[in-house]
Amino acid sequence: MNSPDATPPASEDPRWDDLVKNFQQLDAQAPREPSAQERADQLKKLFNTGPGAVSGPRDYVPEESDEPFVPDEPAALGSGDPKLYLAWTAAAGGPIGLLLCVLFFRSAPAFVVIGLALATIAGIAYLVKRLPTQRDPGDDGAQV
Repeated sequence: MNSPDATPPASEDPRWDDLVKNFQQLDAQAPREPSAQERADQLKKLFNTGPGAVSGPRDYVPEESDEPFVPDEPAALGSGDPKLYLAWTAAAGGPIGLLLCVLFFRSAPAFVVIGLALATIAGIAYLVKRLPTQRDPGDDGAQV
């Protein structure tokens, strides 16, 4: 199996040998890939320099607390503003009722159609009226 003809000649082409040597030297001198921590340090140094360098919201590290989080007690299911629930029902139920009348009850009396349309308009008007008119300057909207 191992005949002397099977081994490649030592130096058939000197130019090829020179190319191989050059590539081996380039591979030995190639810079290594930086680690994740080194990259993070480079990025921090790159973007957090200059007179306006401040830390952003992603730089925030929360305080560690030994006590567990206990959420507030939720409100009872029956509590709330009944007018608000009625307005949402009218604003959403009116168009659904009109759609059902068109699909299944084509000979609906005019007072049903007008009543559903008026309920929709009244519900939307009440919801728009309840919208806040001024912003609280201390509220940034970051509530869960």
